Amino acid sequence: MILALPKWVGGDLSPYQITLLRYLSGFAIIAPFFVYSGVVGVAGDAAPASRRTFVLHGVRALLAVTRISCFFYAVTHMPFANAQAIILTNGVFMIVFAALLLRESVRPMTLVAAGFCFVGAIVAAEPDWQSGGFLSYGAGAALAGAALWGIEAVIIRYTAVRDSAVRIVFAVNLIALLLVLVPGMLVWTPLTAAQWLPLLLIGPLAIMTQMSNVMAFRVANAHLLAPFRYASVVFALVIGWFVFGEWPTVWGLVGISIIIVSGIILTVNVGNAPRRLA
Repeated sequence: MILALPKWVGGDLSPYQITLLRYLSGFAIIAPFFVYSGVVGVAGDAAPASRRTFVLHGVRALLAVTRISCFFYAVTHMPFANAQAIILTNGVFMIVFAALLLRESVRPMTLVAAGFCFVGAIVAAEPDWQSGGFLSYGAGAALAGAALWGIEAVIIRYTAVRDSAVRIVFAVNLIALLLVLVPGMLVWTPLTAAQWLPLLLIGPLAIMTQMSNVMAFRVANAHLLAPFRYASVVFALVIGWFVFGEWPTVWGLVGISIIIVSGIILTVNVGNAPRRLA
C-alpha cells in the first residue's frame, strides 16, 4: 500500500517530494508517542542508547531516504507487480551483508538460490533488448533500493535489541526528514486537493511498518520472518490488477515466480542465527 499510493496519485512528481511528504507525516505521527513515552534521556523499554547506536540511526536514515526514493521512482515508472518483484531481491542483499558484517555462515544452496533470485529479477524487469538498453531506469532504481535495504536490515538487527522501538523510529524519521527537506523543497510541485491526502497517508502507514519491523526483529530470527516478505508480491499483483489495470506479461509472471521460489529456498537455507556486532 505504501508503494501503491504515489503510483495511484499519478502526475510527474519527484520521488524526493513524495519522500519528503512521507517523512513529514510520519514524523508528525511518531513525535507525540515519543514525548508521551518519556524516552528523552531514558527509553521506555530499553536502556539509554550508546553513541554508536545513534550514529547507526543516522546512517539508517540516510539509507532509508535514498532507498524509498528509489522505490517511489520504480513503482511510478514500471508495472507495479514487476517493481515489487525486483524489490524482493532485498533478501539476497540482506544475506550478503549479514554474512559480511554479522559473520553469518552461507550455505552453497543459499548462493544458488540467490543467483536464481537475481535471474528472476532480470526476467521480471522485462528488459527492452531491442532498444540497446539492458534494464530500464525504473528496474535499476528498484534493484538499487533493494541493495540499500539489505544494508539497512543489518542495522535494524543491531539496533532493535539495543534501543527503544519508539526512539528508533523517532530518531530515524527526524533525521530522514532533515535530510530530505532541502531536496524535496527544491523539486516541489504544487499538489491538488486530491493528491494531498493519499501522499500524507504514506507516513502513518510507514510508521506502522517501521514499528512492526523493529518489534519483529527483536523477538524472532530473520529466517522466520523472511517468508512474509514474499507475500507482498501477491498483494502487488492484486493491487496492480484491480487498481491500476496492470497484469504482468508471461515473462513478468515467470520472473515473479522465480523470485518467490528462490526466496523460499533462501529462507530455508539462511544458515546459522546472526551474531551480534561487538
